Amino acid sequence: MTLPRTERGPAEAEQVTRSVDLDAAPAVVWDALTEAALLGEWLADEVEIEAAPGGKIVCRYADGEERRGEVELVEEAERLAWSWWREDGHGPSRVELVLDAVAEGTRLTVIETAPPRTAGPLLLAGSLAAAWTAPLARLRAAVHLVLA
Repeated sequence: MTLPRTERGPAEAEQVTRSVDLDAAPAVVWDALTEAALLGEWLADEVEIEAAPGGKIVCRYADGEERRGEVELVEEAERLAWSWWREDGHGPSRVELVLDAVAEGTRLTVIETAPPRTAGPLLLAGSLAAAWTAPLARLRAAVHLVLA
């Protein structure tokens, strides 16, 4: 069963949406989203992931922070979604990564949604306007490493 793409959660939910165009085919970008070593290049310092529904995701950061989650949705080279939370009790939030083929490569859209009055892992990292900006810039560099 294919779930519809996330449009917007409940009206009171916190949500951030960011897109980045990448000079790589969706299959290459998919590898950067689902392979632990490549995730470690852009999402967190150390990442463990089982890219299958019900699989676990663990992100460890240099400052000692740890986020754990569960993979909810996998549509190869199209969509990946997980729910995650910070180990200090903050969260949870849901992250959905949507890949769309464009003439120049792939457009990746990240949608992170947190329940009302709950700031999810990346929503807590800064203002809504800045969330996901740095990780997506690092992803662009990681995709170039894959292509090299």
